Amino acid sequence: MGGAAPTPGGKGGKKPVDAAINLVPFIDLLSCCLSFLLITAVWTQLARMDVQQKGQGAAGAESENKDPQVQLTLYIDKDGYTFAKSTGESTPIPMKGEDYDYAKLGEILTKAKTDHPDKTDIAVKSDDSVIYSRIIHTMDVAVGAQFKDIGLQDKGQGN
Repeated sequence: MGGAAPTPGGKGGKKPVDAAINLVPFIDLLSCCLSFLLITAVWTQLARMDVQQKGQGAAGAESENKDPQVQLTLYIDKDGYTFAKSTGESTPIPMKGEDYDYAKLGEILTKAKTDHPDKTDIAVKSDDSVIYSRIIHTMDVAVGAQFKDIGLQDKGQGN
């Protein structure tokens, strides 16, 4: 039984190494993925507004040690606005037809800013029935009145 082991076909038993690979589909796929990622990366920063929720954390304990300051709160519901101060003073701003009275709100917030020039924060408390775009428009009016630190809360929450 002196038979030799069978050899694979081809020249010298080796596979050819000069296979042609078409890179055009790979480059097309890569360019599509890259352009998609670049286009969508821009949209993540466009419509963003920084809002902080005020809670009973370290920031809440820190503010209790300071002298009592006036807290400004803006309530939004289906009937309009109510601007309130922690001193007990409140100002109702009724609806203007079918929409909220943004001009009157701007006047009241500007007056509050002149009364309290050191205040940069305001709490916006919204009812569940208020449409999101109207809350954002309200927050834009507050930012326009120089209240840059806006805390957004549900109307049912305390503090």
